[in-house]
Amino acid sequence: MATALTRSRPIVIGLAIVTLMVVAVVAYAPGLGGVFVFDSIERVIRTDSLQISALDAEQLLGAAYAAENSYPQRGLVYLTLALNYYFAGQQFAPFAFKATNLAIHILNGLLVLVLARLILSRWRQPGVLARRHDPSARIAFLAVLAMGLWLLHPIQLTSVLYIVQRMTSIAATWVLAGSIAYIYARARFQEGHRAALALMYLSVVVFAGIGFLSKESALLLPAYVAVLELFLFDRSSLAAEQKRGLALYFGVILLIPVLVGVVVLSLIPELFLGGYDGRDFDLLQRLLTQARVLFFYLGLLLIPDIRRFGLYHDDVVTSAGLFDPVSTFFAVIAWVVILALVVWGARHRAPWAFATAWFLVGHGMESTIIPLEQVHEHRNYVPSTGLVVAAAYYVGIAWERAGRLRMALVSASVIWLVALALVSHMRADSWRNPALMMETLARHHPQSYRSVVAYAFNSIPVEADLSVRFDAFKRAALLDDRVVAPLIEMAKIATAVGDFLGGGERTSRYSGGEGCKIPIRKTQLLADAEHNACLLEALDHEIGDRLSSELVRTGDVVVLVSLVDCALEGNRECMVLRGNIRRWHASALSNERLPLIHRAALELSVAKIHVSAGDHEAAVRHAHRAGELAADNLAYRLQEATLYALLARWSDLGLVLGEVETRFPVRANADPAYRKLKSQYDSATSQ
Repeated sequence: MATALTRSRPIVIGLAIVTLMVVAVVAYAPGLGGVFVFDSIERVIRTDSLQISALDAEQLLGAAYAAENSYPQRGLVYLTLALNYYFAGQQFAPFAFKATNLAIHILNGLLVLVLARLILSRWRQPGVLARRHDPSARIAFLAVLAMGLWLLHPIQLTSVLYIVQRMTSIAATWVLAGSIAYIYARARFQEGHRAALALMYLSVVVFAGIGFLSKESALLLPAYVAVLELFLFDRSSLAAEQKRGLALYFGVILLIPVLVGVVVLSLIPELFLGGYDGRDFDLLQRLLTQARVLFFYLGLLLIPDIRRFGLYHDDVVTSAGLFDPVSTFFAVIAWVVILALVVWGARHRAPWAFATAWFLVGHGMESTIIPLEQVHEHRNYVPSTGLVVAAAYYVGIAWERAGRLRMALVSASVIWLVALALVSHMRADSWRNPALMMETLARHHPQSYRSVVAYAFNSIPVEADLSVRFDAFKRAALLDDRVVAPLIEMAKIATAVGDFLGGGERTSRYSGGEGCKIPIRKTQLLADAEHNACLLEALDHEIGDRLSSELVRTGDVVVLVSLVDCALEGNRECMVLRGNIRRWHASALSNERLPLIHRAALELSVAKIHVSAGDHEAAVRHAHRAGELAADNLAYRLQEATLYALLARWSDLGLVLGEVETRFPVRANADPAYRKLKSQYDSATSQ
């Protein structure tokens, strides 16, 4: 009987693993259709080099360089996105992209299973024995539990359904695989195998290197490995030669890279910190805020309240100082205490200390000095693995002490997994269409500008009363007194009403002066021509003021550029606002705080305005200015070149193409837009 039970255990474990995989598919199924959201639109749909028509080397190389850097930055991910496009019938079918992301997530779940089993095996041994594995089935069941806790947790949803976060999930694949390879090689090193040290080097260098081609966060692998070494292995039993080899190993893979990073940071600080010019917080404010954000992440992981999850978390208040808000002070003090406890726990190889150290290492890049946005859930994709492994360990300890309550413990574990799956399913369900998704985000995060403005753009029916749309954008505008995108939409709506009241003629007493001012909170849409003209004038003045004095956001630049395209396409509302659009561009370009990349985008936009007005010389001047500002940006240089081709300015086009080929020798020839322009130029100049 006992033998039969022993033989059936692998089958039961296998069924449990398959069940978790099936549950994951069911949980995410509602959101696999959905749409591309946030920067997935810009980085995927609007990236021409991903739209490959054949699997030839030239097009695949172009896809790998889609990030437009001097090396194939995140090129491995871009290649997979291009292949998704190709095999989906050369179209951006959301299901194909999201299903691929889900498959990667499930693969990573299996890697978490293997990693958890290796870690738990070493923790379950009395001390750290020479045996590499504990054959106990209990370890396997606990590893399956860790896999389930990680795989089904709703915090992982954005790494699956937020398409561009394939960068996170594929990088995680290599980090997890590298961690597994390290534990295996390190255990053999403990036993005295000569080739083990070489395997340890390969496990970090190769896997971190490949992972880097997905996302830079893979470079944290050496630090993860250091945590594994600290909490899993006994160095006291090593021979002197082994100790020297191990010390050299960590000096090479961890200490030297850290020292190089510190030197580079001190010599070229703008390489890491230059992005703060485009943020509304500085380095100190970011570090203080992240002390609170890390606790926010832990809260999401421990208490997965669906109302706290979201695509956007710009409602998290930036810490202006140590006591503003006061929770910053308590967060900083708490982390100081926790770090001290982790140092103490590391001496005893305590699993809770391991989980904390792993979590903090995982946030060592995206939650420290680099000027990234403050909060994103996908940053917990790998950091959360340490927490679930430790949780599984303590469930195992509870099992040993539970006695007659063991079935209750099993039931509680299953119920928790089901609860995680249900919350993930509910989140995925809200991602099935943009209107529902944005409505849910705005309801759960009423103080998030991004959520509320996304709701205004996506969730209000086209046939809805214009006053409803106006009030929705007004609500967004009141959340952030620096943005202009909702104000511009309010101006477009006011223009539409004015157009209707005027019977197709613009009946406005707008003069461009400052005589008509209405605070945004008091604006309202009325079927009154005089009020409407005053409203439009007030909005125009407010938009101009914000663009000339506040830090101009990327979203606002996108709206300004799209306004020009909208007018060029003949949209009446945008055409009526042509004078306003010119002024708004001028206001933004007069802003000394305008980042260079935004300035280049607006210069190109102004060039298009001049083209439409027939002033080709002015258009060329602005296009040339954009090229100077964005000399290192291939996309903008090609937009400049496209304008020259449109105007048949072949000499200017030839100069730009020559500069592009010199500056981007690999990327240029792999870019379809460049090849098309080069063909046009060759054809025009050969006649």
